[in-house]
Amino acid sequence: MRATLIVLIFAVAIYGIVIAYTFGYSPMVKQSSIEKWMEKEMSKKPSYVESEVCKQCHLQTHTKWSLGNHSTVECVNCHGTGEEHAKLRTKESIIVEDTRDTCMLCHKKIAGRNIATVEENHGSGVRCSYCHDPHSANTRS
Repeated sequence: MRATLIVLIFAVAIYGIVIAYTFGYSPMVKQSSIEKWMEKEMSKKPSYVESEVCKQCHLQTHTKWSLGNHSTVECVNCHGTGEEHAKLRTKESIIVEDTRDTCMLCHKKIAGRNIATVEENHGSGVRCSYCHDPHSANTRS
């Protein structure tokens, strides 16, 4: 009977410690770890990376893109260097240059250029991505 009581007290103490750690101390440790990680990431010097680096997290988009008409265009052309996105990893931290002017840098008629071009008045006032998916060769339906 006495051994059972000791085991029961020991078990209650262990469960108490686990519950206290999980709901009390652990969130502070987690927040502290995140803050230290963010500090470390933010102190790193940004560097140019090729689309192969983006592929590590965005495999499905990279695969679709690599089969489309923009497969020779690097991610950096429309999304910038991605330095903030690489650190923060949020949708809001990535640049999305999908304005008509950005697309027209390549798609306006220029003598000797052998890519699909559009007339100056095509889609005027509308973002190209409204009708076209830049990650594939297809038009949105």
